[in-house]
Amino acid sequence: MNKEDLKQLVKKYHELLGKDAMEYLSERNITKQTIDKFQIGYEKDMIGFQINNQYQGYFRNRIIFPIIDMLGEIVDLVGRSLDGSEPKFKTFLETKDVYFNEPIINQSEEIIFTNSIFDVLSLDQVNLPGICTVSNQLTDNQIVKLTGKRIFLCFGNDESGRRETIRVARNISSVVKDLYIVHLPEGLRDINDFFIHVKNPLEEFVKLLNKAIEENLLPPITPDSNNLVIFQEEYTKRLKGNVVGISTGFEELDQLLMGGLREGLYLLSGDVAIGKSTFLKQLADQVANLSPVIFVSWEMSSFELWVRSISRLSGASSQEILAGKIAFEKVQQANQDYSKIAQNIWTIDANIETTLEEIGTYVNKIVNTINKKPVIIFDYLQRINLKRGLDLSSKDQQLQVVYNLHYWSREFGIPIILATTGNENDLAQDLLASVDVMVSLKVEIQAVRMEIIKNRNGILGQILFSFDRSIGLFSKMSENIN
Repeated sequence: MNKEDLKQLVKKYHELLGKDAMEYLSERNITKQTIDKFQIGYEKDMIGFQINNQYQGYFRNRIIFPIIDMLGEIVDLVGRSLDGSEPKFKTFLETKDVYFNEPIINQSEEIIFTNSIFDVLSLDQVNLPGICTVSNQLTDNQIVKLTGKRIFLCFGNDESGRRETIRVARNISSVVKDLYIVHLPEGLRDINDFFIHVKNPLEEFVKLLNKAIEENLLPPITPDSNNLVIFQEEYTKRLKGNVVGISTGFEELDQLLMGGLREGLYLLSGDVAIGKSTFLKQLADQVANLSPVIFVSWEMSSFELWVRSISRLSGASSQEILAGKIAFEKVQQANQDYSKIAQNIWTIDANIETTLEEIGTYVNKIVNTINKKPVIIFDYLQRINLKRGLDLSSKDQQLQVVYNLHYWSREFGIPIILATTGNENDLAQDLLASVDVMVSLKVEIQAVRMEIIKNRNGILGQILFSFDRSIGLFSKMSENIN
């Protein structure tokens, strides 16, 4: 698509800006002058302007924003859904190296870097220079564009926004002239919310900018007073039982984990052939109903893992499926059922030569494609090489792998599950220190006992599972020990 085509799309979408879209923009306190300045548009239902009917419905029921580069050229469009459909923000050409409102970078030495288009619009309406990324990814080319600038970071006023502030600050600190962190008052979600609800918002926001200059400290070395609201919010969630995680699909396990999987490193231990890989595959399939899952396997091939899923769904023995002894129609039906889950799972076949560094590259490609935070499963620790050319003992290499995975979980705010052979007595204490949650599987008569023996953000406990090895199915037994 050439530049003229994009201009025509922007023009037609702008002309289609109707009552529903105008009411929504008004609720966000976006003025008609700003709408015209940024050429904001809309596509309602399936009535969008088309070139040769090719793009009808692409931005259905979305507010549409042109993305303009440093040269003032339209290079992409991004649509924000009004009906809750995912993704919330959807790009047209998937341009990644351009900020929203990028031309302002050449016009000002001071830039307010936020993570919302509506924040940028609110800032522009009071003549403050703001930018944001179009996706959640910050590329090297975007970082370079901020060289020598004074940057004020002001992201969403929640846990996710605070994590993003730390991540972006680390990435851009080496190129910017000065870097300041702006803290919004309690109860206000973001800059747009601030300008809607605060009396004399410009005057009050400038006070926040000046306060940030006075503090001039990067996370995480801000005074504890800046975290008191965060800590109180977290306690309130726990008090009300509103701690939300990603469900594992096992109700009792979710309860022990305070709502499910959350940011952190989870270690699953157990003896050889106890069923760790099979358990992780069942967990992955259950988690994939709610969240993307990346399964990195040294233990089983992607085909063998697929067989475990088909066996569980069809009720046919995995050994019989592997031997080709199950009717094709039965496997086909199970495969159709599994396809709904498989859309949210990415399996990486690893081998003895695959390093953690290479896995990181694969994971980044997947995350950049889906633009969502995944749950990552590694099976298993003893097979993972940290990096080519390193001369480390097995123990030291495992320590470094665990340390790096723990860092990944914190850096990206995701759950990472790591399987290991052996139990807590076989593992180094230094290794266990980097783990947030440790879970062990132990075989008993006609059962597998799961025990949570370390849990930084929850409680300890035990769950008894029945394990049908023929179809690879873990099910809770009636006895549950807490």
